[in-house]
Parts: sequence; C-alpha cells; structure tokens
Amino acid sequence: MSDTATEISNEQSQELLDTIINQCEEMKLEPTQILDGISRSLLGALMAFGTKDLNVNIENVGTVQVSIFDETNQG
Repeated sequence: MSDTATEISNEQSQELLDTIINQCEEMKLEPTQILDGISRSLLGALMAFGTKDLNVNIENVGTVQVSIFDETNQG
C-alpha cells in the first residue's frame, strides 16, 4: 500500500478500536501485550494481503510506517 489507501471513517475507526479494547479486556492483556499483539497482527495482515509497505498519517496525531522484509534479502 505504498499508494494512498482508502481511509476508513472516524466512526469505523472508533468501532474497530472499541472491539479491540473489549477483546483485550476480556483476555486480561497488559498494555505492552496489547501493543505487541496489534503490531504482530498488522505485520500478519500486510503479509496476508501481499503488501510490503504501509504508511498511515493522521494529521496532528502521528504517522505509522510498516515494512515487510524481502525474504530473499534475509541472511
């Protein structure tokens, strides 16, 4: 997704976040475990969709950049 991806609405984003929070509370995860799980899930989703790079910028909030290593270049 090096190109600009279609954004979800703020409402959709909040609904997704609420679902994640509810599941994390049910699983009794600590904040570091939640961030680890979200990171692993994001990498897994990129691989599943055959995407190597993702850049998401939320104005006045922050930027997320994720890249998958090319398996042919790994040691």
